Amino acid sequence: MPLILRLIAWLIAFYRHWLSGRGPLRDVRCSFAPHESCSAFGMRMTHDAPSARAAIGRIARRIRRCRDACLITDGHALSWSELHDRTPAEIVEQMRMDGEGAPAIEQMLHVRRDVAVWRADVDSLHACDEMLASARATGPTTAPRLCAEPAIRSRTHRRLAVLGVIAAVAIAAVFVLPWIGGMTLGLVATAGTLSARTAWERTRRFDLHRTWAARRRS
Repeated sequence: MPLILRLIAWLIAFYRHWLSGRGPLRDVRCSFAPHESCSAFGMRMTHDAPSARAAIGRIARRIRRCRDACLITDGHALSWSELHDRTPAEIVEQMRMDGEGAPAIEQMLHVRRDVAVWRADVDSLHACDEMLASARATGPTTAPRLCAEPAIRSRTHRRLAVLGVIAAVAIAAVFVLPWIGGMTLGLVATAGTLSARTAWERTRRFDLHRTWAARRRS
């Protein structure tokens, strides 16, 4: 196994043992549980992917799909990620190319079906029903997750606050342990940027879908 894949496998194992379900991540739950979680998928890709680049790409797309499998609501409107603007066939094709198992594909189809129902998209609804009818997933499929928009916003604020504290500590550590402090600061800056960008995109789409829902009700 290449060194980079060994490092990824070690990081995943460290996350599963020490970080998952703890601290700022205590409220984080994989959308694909109880089947193959994102960490389990990532560990499998370190062995099954044809190259380190392919493994990293597949893991990154799986993490995005974990977010995409969560629908956001405030009790009046439903919001979804841009993935579900694509056709069910396109979603399934990409997931199969990435080595996703039948349970994960079926899970995503259920989410896409809910979006089709909300949008009154008859063609996508029929396509999802046909694919689900022919699915061969083992075991029951978890119902699509509905995430409360205020709770997501609150968790994002807490996560950014924690990252801010870690960044302050890292800045102080730069003067004592430059290499470790600098690396930590870089990682925190990257994580903070990605979190802020995700929050902004989620808010933008939720506002768009909420406006669309209000117009539909009027």
